[in-house]
Amino acid sequence: MKKKMTFRKKSLAIILSLSMAVCALSGCTFGKEPSEPAVESDDDNLEVPEVKGKEETVGAFTLLVPKGMSADEDGSESAVLLVDDEDEDKYIRIQVAEKDEAKEYVKTLMEEDDNYSEDEFTVADVKWTGASYKKSFVFYGKVGKKTIFVTGEGFKPTDDITLAVLASLEVDEDAETVSIAGGAGKGGTFTYGNGLYSVEYSGFYREAENSELGDLVACDGSQTVYVTAFADPEDAMYAYAALDEYDYDEKEMTVAGYDAILCTYEDFFGDTAAEFFLPLEYYHENGNLSMVCIYIHTTGDDYDAAVNDDFMALINSISIDDQYMTDTLIDDGGSQGGTSSVEGAEEYWERGWYGWWIIYDACSDYEDNIGYAYDCLSTFDVDGDEVHWQLVDADGDKDVDVYMELLADSTTSGWLVSSDGNVLGYDVGYADIMIDPEHDSQLMDDYISFSASLYDDDGNWVLTINGYLRPWGADWEEFYDVSASDLPDICVNFTTNYADMFAFNYQDWYVNVMDDPFPGLWASQE
Repeated sequence: MKKKMTFRKKSLAIILSLSMAVCALSGCTFGKEPSEPAVESDDDNLEVPEVKGKEETVGAFTLLVPKGMSADEDGSESAVLLVDDEDEDKYIRIQVAEKDEAKEYVKTLMEEDDNYSEDEFTVADVKWTGASYKKSFVFYGKVGKKTIFVTGEGFKPTDDITLAVLASLEVDEDAETVSIAGGAGKGGTFTYGNGLYSVEYSGFYREAENSELGDLVACDGSQTVYVTAFADPEDAMYAYAALDEYDYDEKEMTVAGYDAILCTYEDFFGDTAAEFFLPLEYYHENGNLSMVCIYIHTTGDDYDAAVNDDFMALINSISIDDQYMTDTLIDDGGSQGGTSSVEGAEEYWERGWYGWWIIYDACSDYEDNIGYAYDCLSTFDVDGDEVHWQLVDADGDKDVDVYMELLADSTTSGWLVSSDGNVLGYDVGYADIMIDPEHDSQLMDDYISFSASLYDDDGNWVLTINGYLRPWGADWEEFYDVSASDLPDICVNFTTNYADMFAFNYQDWYVNVMDDPFPGLWASQE
């Protein structure tokens, strides 16, 4: 079985932003030295500050919503989230909880993270008990007959806004309790992908199923890690491509017998971020070939704090169930020949295609070329599970000559992942380009798009092109039926016009010959 499956540098025109705001919900911080306790114990009430805002009823709560903040229910009538309108990473979350669960949560937090300081304070005759660290906190107190659990990020418990909000709280006596952290606990084995893989973690954790940040949020000491799986390969490439915004280091690893990579870089806050990718191709239970990428993210004050023994132990605890795995990987540009594993693939792909591509973005040396667009003709030749993709522009130049791996899904087309070749003379490798007709069909039928980020021999990004193709004979006027908000981002970045989705020679050349047989790659468009 060939298990090698590594990612190469690729840029999509988007910046991945993994918010660590969930940290306060799980009671975790990022390993910095504690300051002096934020709240001094005092039997007397703290003074309630005057804060501009308005009283609102949100779910089971009536509370002050400070000016510049918004309040909404957070998954339950018994939970409310106050968020800063200008900085969503600054928030206060308030929920009704069981007293024992709140006490146990704070106790476990203190055991796991000695960077917190244990505090008590009283405001508006309500005693609050918990822990704080610089500008984050976790507290609980009894308001009326209900135990209220409060977490904050970007605020101190003694900030005017915090005290004013806590002092204003009223809660419906019939409000139901909400489980803290969605089932928090300590230690265990966590299995994902219907048993495809599992990880083990001994520290404090909370499970957040289907969260965009991670299915497992774990904390050990001052470190927080997020573990998830990208079932959509484009999402995995999104996260990987976003690293191009940083000066990152990449280390190849072998975990559970499979190739993986660990990327580290200095993030926006000056911390060291670590991102781990382990891509897998396997047979799904429905018999189709699928892809998943195990993804783990963490941060620390520096490299040693981020990539510490506990973090590496988590990575090395990954276990893959080989009964799911396939031995038919094609990641070296080779062909197995014969009949494709995707029934109907030849009929779908082996027809002429017409469309256009545009220079979507470019480095400073080529930024004057951004927006240049070219008509093109294209073909896809299917040989087993290998597809030879060629594209020629209106000048007769072969802009794309790439071998693609055909992967099965629930459609008759499958989807394509590049394995070898070149675009505009620049080499491309495994998964540098992906074409997913099922994804594009959400816009309209018989339409595919692609994005290719190109790098020179030294690994420096040069430019990114986006392309749009429809089968020969297809009427592109159907774009007028697409909602403006659903148009590809090319229309947003350029003139926000439906006309942007038409090739330059569409009216003058294509509409006059579109009912004729496909003319071949080097047809004149004059």
